[in-house]
Amino acid sequence: MTSAISETVESLMEKYDSEYNQKNRNTKSAASAKVRILDEDVKDPRVELTKQMFVDKTITYKEYLENLDDSRPEFFSFKTDDATGKTRVIEYTLGDVDAKYPRHEWIQLLLDNGVKIEDFQEYQEYLDIRNRLFSKELHAAGDDDIAITIRDYTVLKAHLIKNVELKAFIDKQIRELQLIHEARRNEPDVSDWTVIGENALPSIAGRMYVCKTESGYKLMSKKTSNDEPKLSVEQKAALQDNGIEPEGWEVVYIDEKGNLL
Repeated sequence: MTSAISETVESLMEKYDSEYNQKNRNTKSAASAKVRILDEDVKDPRVELTKQMFVDKTITYKEYLENLDDSRPEFFSFKTDDATGKTRVIEYTLGDVDAKYPRHEWIQLLLDNGVKIEDFQEYQEYLDIRNRLFSKELHAAGDDDIAITIRDYTVLKAHLIKNVELKAFIDKQIRELQLIHEARRNEPDVSDWTVIGENALPSIAGRMYVCKTESGYKLMSKKTSNDEPKLSVEQKAALQDNGIEPEGWEVVYIDEKGNLL
């Protein structure tokens, strides 16, 4: 299918692949993704670091990068079972993602969805959607390997047509990135954004976005760092039940669509 915009898969890969390959120069080849239950008694420093950053959110992104061993570029995806309280971690590599969703076919999918890529950062971010999709599929599949491998664009399209939930997930991820990219172009000094409803809002440590609903106050987004303030369980309950703003936090009120009030 011919893209409606001037860029082609080949032109985008020619423009950005050198930087992409350099950035991911330590990528491991594809292997069977490992699924395991986290053993709290056995601390894997790679898993612990990732969990602190993306799950517990107790360290800053700078601290995460400073301690990251990029000679072992595994990815870790976490999911906690509400019934058992046990956390399952899936370990996989960019090579696994590339094998499941090859770059060429993925970029063609983006172009067919009307995506316009302005620079390398956007190129990287759109490719990173594959990581989240891969993780989502692995968690849904449990301990079983995902049998299907994308061999060409026809197979990719058929896979997503058959799995409407995955297609909806991709569409949502693309839409959120488009909102962020538009906001970032308008305010280039803001490096981090969060999407709520149909709006991209600056994500700033110590700021939270709160929506007032009929049943109380709903915390829509917050960002913290190793520095104070931290939001305690008691503060969160007081905010959501009684609208009591936690000390040390900047509270910004929005509606459910992310519009500022």
